[in-house]
Amino acid sequence: MTLRKLWLLVLFFIAVLSISINSLILNTLTDKYFSDYRSGEYENHIDEILDFSKSALLAEELSVEQMAVALETHLDDPIIQIKLYDQNGNIIVDVRKEIHDMMSGGMMGMMWSDYDEADSEVDSFKLTNDGVVIGQLNITRYSSLEDSIVARKFKSSLLVNSLYSIAIVTIIAIIIGAIVSRRMSRDLTNTAQIANDISMGGDAAGTDSKIIEIRTIQQSLLGLNDKLKLKNKSRKVLIDELVHQTRTPLTVLKTHLEGLSDNIIKLTPEEIKVCENQIENITAIISNMSSMIDAEKGSTEVSIDEFEISSLLKQIAGGLQTQFENKGITLEYKAGRKIVLNTDKFKLSQAVYNILTNAYKFTQANGTVKMSYGCTDQSLQIIIKDNGAGIRKDDLHKIFDAYYSSEKNNSKIEGLGLFIAMENIKLIHGTIDVSSDPGMGSEFTINIPINITGFPV
Repeated sequence: MTLRKLWLLVLFFIAVLSISINSLILNTLTDKYFSDYRSGEYENHIDEILDFSKSALLAEELSVEQMAVALETHLDDPIIQIKLYDQNGNIIVDVRKEIHDMMSGGMMGMMWSDYDEADSEVDSFKLTNDGVVIGQLNITRYSSLEDSIVARKFKSSLLVNSLYSIAIVTIIAIIIGAIVSRRMSRDLTNTAQIANDISMGGDAAGTDSKIIEIRTIQQSLLGLNDKLKLKNKSRKVLIDELVHQTRTPLTVLKTHLEGLSDNIIKLTPEEIKVCENQIENITAIISNMSSMIDAEKGSTEVSIDEFEISSLLKQIAGGLQTQFENKGITLEYKAGRKIVLNTDKFKLSQAVYNILTNAYKFTQANGTVKMSYGCTDQSLQIIIKDNGAGIRKDDLHKIFDAYYSSEKNNSKIEGLGLFIAMENIKLIHGTIDVSSDPGMGSEFTINIPINITGFPV
């Protein structure tokens, strides 16, 4: 059964039940007050008949015919017969409702002709004058005032009107119910369409329902859809980040292995150390793979190591040296004094790799990329400067956004390198500052604490 049919059925049942209860209560109350009214009216009528009958017996000028005509006027429901006797018990007048109504051609006589006399009662009254009995009056009436013709007509009218009321209310309820159910059906259909669009991975667009409960469901579904989109986007960013992070050490390894194969690079202990460093980077990426694929957690774990910065930067520069030379770019590294850090070695090296790779992409042949470092009592600054294409002032605040790509060259750029670098440096409580002049080059400064706090060392 559809919701619309169920709604109409419930509405019809409620309408009929409400009218029936109302009619029952109305009939009970009306019948009670009507019966009281009929009883009072009957008593007043009896008093009038008694007064007339007593006056008629005392008045010698009234004939029997005149008394009969006068008493016939009192044959009013529920009175159906009046008999007047003299003091000796002889009947003087006998008038019946049947005779009266048949003579007048009314319908009451026809109804009385079918009336069961067992349903009638006789009220007898002694007529006295100064304590002397002058006659007797017998009044035949319906045994119950509620069974009178007028009462029956009244009850019948109430019943018919109740049926009319039920019919009218039912029609109105069906019309209103059809309108409301159509609106509800449309809103529920829209809600189902929203859910279907979400399940199919499409764009879910719904109209706000005027029904609070349905609108709440629609808004919840749309909110869920937004969360799913964010989760999918976050997962894509993390997977792309995984690919991007893996590509750098693999490219370095490939370049050095090709150099070894072509006898361009000699297999020295330093060269072996460079390859080992790239393998360590790949190992770290694989170790963090589960958390990176999980879009809810991301790669947020920090692993603190103690290492010397000059050695790390020398390994990074050495790993990229061949790649830079193949493009005709000079990569200069200026070592400073020995500084021991306590921070996440992998995240720092990944950030430096990404900034150097970014400089490589936007520096033309015969260009220069310089890397150096310095320190204060509490922090380390790694400076990477190039004389490449530079960055427009309006774009400086965008370069660390995920999937931001430059229009300065025709190569496909993922727009994740600087984003990953910034995220890594933030995780180790550092910052990245950048200054640039279009056509003159860019300068990136990484600032990190020498001893990171808040994590176990």
